[in-house]
Amino acid sequence: MSTTTRPRGPSLRDQRHDAIVDAARALATRRGAQGFTVEQVAAAAGVSRRTVFNHFTGLDQLLVAVCQQILAEVIAELLERVDRSLADLPDGEEGGRLALDAVHDVTRGADLPSAIVVIHHVLGRPEGEDERAEAISRSAFEHVVGRLRERLLTRAPSLDPFDVEVSLALLTSGLALLARHWLERHPDLDRDVPPEARADWDRLLDRLLDRLRSGHSG
Repeated sequence: MSTTTRPRGPSLRDQRHDAIVDAARALATRRGAQGFTVEQVAAAAGVSRRTVFNHFTGLDQLLVAVCQQILAEVIAELLERVDRSLADLPDGEEGGRLALDAVHDVTRGADLPSAIVVIHHVLGRPEGEDERAEAISRSAFEHVVGRLRERLLTRAPSLDPFDVEVSLALLTSGLALLARHWLERHPDLDRDVPPEARADWDRLLDRLLDRLRSGHSG
């Protein structure tokens, strides 16, 4: 007697986790990072307050997850481009340089401006050096860059892990600085980033990547 194995869907825990993050994202988008409570998240997600705390230690960790979700929508395409770019890399130092160049190139093609604007709205449009907002967005970026690191070392195992760590740390810090300057130059951006703001992002990103490229090629 044969049995058919059915593919398993997301577990109940995963479903609740996603529902909580989705609810927090919707509330934060409408009200900002400080405009809602755990109780409101629980009600919107259809779970208890205790269930929210079973998944997250508090609102800040929940907001990190929201920012990670937003960035994940961009990073999925970026990782696919990295995979294509890392095919048939030569071994040794040249391969390592080309791999890091590939990361820079695919970063240019990612729709980071839209993600940055959405995160900015979710965090309540913080002004200046808001330490809480910076800590939340930095944690989300580090999580995403960690996925990129894993993909790089998997696809190009001859890469020096230290070089990868240093290069990605510099890229992460540079993107965070770029985003802050860009938002200061365009403080009233809505979800649909206009062409002139995108062009300004591209100019700043080119300057950042040129600095990083000259650093790891020397």
